[in-house]
Amino acid sequence: MTAEQQQHLESAEAGLQILDNNHGLWSTQLAWENAHTKLVDNIELINSLNDIGDTDNTGAAAAKKTKRLIIGEKAYIICRPMMKYFEDQHDEIQGISVSFSASQLTYASEKTLLTRWKKLIDVANLPTNAAFFTGGYDVTMLMITDLQTERTAFETIAPTPKAKRSVKKTAKHDLKAEFKDQAKLIAGIVNLAQGKRATHKSFVEDIENAFGIDTTGNRLVNAVFTIRDLTTNVLLNKIKLTFTKGDVTFSQLSTDKGLVTVKGKEQGNWTLTIEGKTYVTQVLPDIAFDPEKPILKQTVKLVKS
Repeated sequence: MTAEQQQHLESAEAGLQILDNNHGLWSTQLAWENAHTKLVDNIELINSLNDIGDTDNTGAAAAKKTKRLIIGEKAYIICRPMMKYFEDQHDEIQGISVSFSASQLTYASEKTLLTRWKKLIDVANLPTNAAFFTGGYDVTMLMITDLQTERTAFETIAPTPKAKRSVKKTAKHDLKAEFKDQAKLIAGIVNLAQGKRATHKSFVEDIENAFGIDTTGNRLVNAVFTIRDLTTNVLLNKIKLTFTKGDVTFSQLSTDKGLVTVKGKEQGNWTLTIEGKTYVTQVLPDIAFDPEKPILKQTVKLVKS
């Protein structure tokens, strides 16, 4: 999986968490239920395809998928009462540390899942949390031991050598297709959410921020520019950046930290003109706001006039 794809996957997982945490707002509503199911299936398939790409082996990927679903369910059976326990103990810090949804414990990269499962195990095994097992929360030490055993088994599932190269190539091709489908699914969910803006504004904003796109499918943040002096490397304030694409033009000034954050603009290639009172004007063509790539981050260094 490329860095760009990983960024998109993390955004999708973050959005799925928002949906899970606010299940009561949309459950029993068919359009929402269908969108949620499709997103879960998409994330699961992407993780499975990534396993094939990483291991070059369909057998190992299938075995890991089966094991992941089993462990995710067992982890959430422990996690849910654990969060209630910390709520009852008024222990916000530990509560936040294990505040995982069912999706977060099931659909993520292998590295992320191993870390989350281990966090549950480590917190449960702390001597200071012994009352968790005696306070009527229906979790036993045997369940923690079983989760640890399952986690170890998942971690040690090894790929079979000499797998066919064509399988790996197919998986990479399918990944691209699934990420295109994911972008459409996310845009659909964001549009669906607009119907709740009047009554549940924070929920809608949380979804948009998690997915990182607006109602038109464009990024909420397109690019971040840092403006510095070429000679001294000092951050420059009140430098004017003007973006032009066809008949559309907008300008922004750099902050006292030399930053210009561009938000909610149309995707495509823009021409950037950078002007400062004692600096030589720079013109940078083809500044791309592309939702298929990571958020553009660029440092511009100006020369004194």
